[in-house]
Amino acid sequence: MTRIVHFTDMHLRWHQSGSAIDPLRLSREMPTLLDRFSKCLENHNPDVLVMSGDVLDTPGIVLRGGSPDHKTHDEWIEDAKADFTLVKEWFEGTSIPYVVVPGNNDHEGAFASVFGGPPEPVDIAGLRFFCFWDELSDEQQPLRNGQRKALFDAAMTDNAHNCPQIHVHHYMIAPPIFAKNKHYQYLTADELRDDMERVGRVRAVLSGHYHPGTLISGSTVHSGAPAFCEAPHPYRLYDLFEDGRTVVTDHLVEA
Repeated sequence: MTRIVHFTDMHLRWHQSGSAIDPLRLSREMPTLLDRFSKCLENHNPDVLVMSGDVLDTPGIVLRGGSPDHKTHDEWIEDAKADFTLVKEWFEGTSIPYVVVPGNNDHEGAFASVFGGPPEPVDIAGLRFFCFWDELSDEQQPLRNGQRKALFDAAMTDNAHNCPQIHVHHYMIAPPIFAKNKHYQYLTADELRDDMERVGRVRAVLSGHYHPGTLISGSTVHSGAPAFCEAPHPYRLYDLFEDGRTVVTDHLVEA
């Protein structure tokens, strides 16, 4: 049995000034919350820790190359790097193997400078983890194209990848969600899901982006964990058994 703990959409700010526009996103409380989360992890004893994006809450104008205040864009990026470093040091301090991807509120260049570029597939605890750094269309719908699509195709067809897989990305494949005047699922979600079901290699798809969270059980679990940044600070635990069963449980960070 392999145990994964999954959290997402932390929207942290510490070195970056201010907080998320949405007051439900408790950006400045996240460093303290991570300390409390560490105690939860000790109780669960997971094999892998997964964070599926929106690690930080960097203002949109900064992501587009500008600045919302008196600080320069470069100063904002340095603060984002410092926040990513804070998070990386927390991960390293847990001594648990971890997988983390950026989301649409993370500056990809700053993320890569701290965590490294898009990683190759990595084997942890008997599972192969594929990380996808996907993008949004002008209409804010997730896209899987270019090198990310090539990586997915290799996961489906390459004999070297004929093994139990976990796919980690910020955006969701299933179920289809339309909210806030946008689609949360990939433009090609049906095609991606059909390929996974046909091939049968993917045990779980772990994502975020849609803050209320989603879950579809089956031979392939599609799990969008609820947003960690919002009280009562949820996260998910997956126990994956060799006979194909996956048991999913929801938890809250202890007060």
